[in-house]
Amino acid sequence: MLDIYKYEQPILYNILNNSIINNKLSHAYLFDSNGNSDVYDIVLSFTKMIITSNITNETEKNNICMRIDDENYVDVKVIEPDGMWIKKDQLLDLQSEFSKKSIEGSKKVYIIKSADKMNIQTANSILKFLEEPIDEIIAILVVDNINLMLPTIISRCQVIKLNKKPLSLDSIDNFSAYFFQSKYALLTETEKKELMESAVNFIHHIENNGIDTLIYTKKLWHNIFKDRDLCIVAVNLCIYFYYDVVKYKCGLNNYFYGDKLSEISFVSGNNDYDELIKKIQILDRTENYLKRNLNINLLIDKMIIDMCGDDYEDS
Repeated sequence: MLDIYKYEQPILYNILNNSIINNKLSHAYLFDSNGNSDVYDIVLSFTKMIITSNITNETEKNNICMRIDDENYVDVKVIEPDGMWIKKDQLLDLQSEFSKKSIEGSKKVYIIKSADKMNIQTANSILKFLEEPIDEIIAILVVDNINLMLPTIISRCQVIKLNKKPLSLDSIDNFSAYFFQSKYALLTETEKKELMESAVNFIHHIENNGIDTLIYTKKLWHNIFKDRDLCIVAVNLCIYFYYDVVKYKCGLNNYFYGDKLSEISFVSGNNDYDELIKKIQILDRTENYLKRNLNINLLIDKMIIDMCGDDYEDS
């Protein structure tokens, strides 16, 4: 059901698919759309996988999926804003309804669309629900702006951030074209190649030398990525490299760094999925900070320290 998203959303696909296969579902998920209009379709596909995970009869499985699409499956409840906001009464009704034993199967799922459109009273109501999770009940919150959510709600959910859609979705290769058009419009092909090589060289040092990379930050980073815009480009290039590593682990092809398979293979062996996801999140956060005119030297040092994680703590 999620297979159609494995190329556009390899990290999301891997996390959600493995959680089903390994029976390690979280009690709450928060889907950050990141401007991707496919978010609700992805959530519905994931919901169908949860509900039908133990059903082997394909006819029965298809029937349940159609009922979920028609919002006619009792153990799946969808809540969306009533007018401008999600009302507290909607959540109280949900809590009352889901306090009863499952009628259809073993699991229940409730989906809150536009969960970032909750006032404080409503948010506190859902927070109480999340603080005392009930076995076999799974919450899925969908937001367009995660910054509007209470930190206490975010901390109780597994956050799933979607990739933005590339301008053309004909193939994953077009993602590279989109990146170059939007970031590198004024650079020559040689300059683009040099920046990509420098980004891979930086990652190579991170993966091989850990926290000692701090000693070489000037040589590896500041002497090459000399202004804020180039730093943002560099962070993006690092993100795309780690995306390639995730795709490599998933057995996928069509890499951004198609000529760096040996390095991709090495980094794949050096990290598990959780470590790769953590590094991508650190890089993504660094990009956001770079756009706020914060001190570049301090940001890059913090990025290296955070990416090295346990190596730094053990030193």
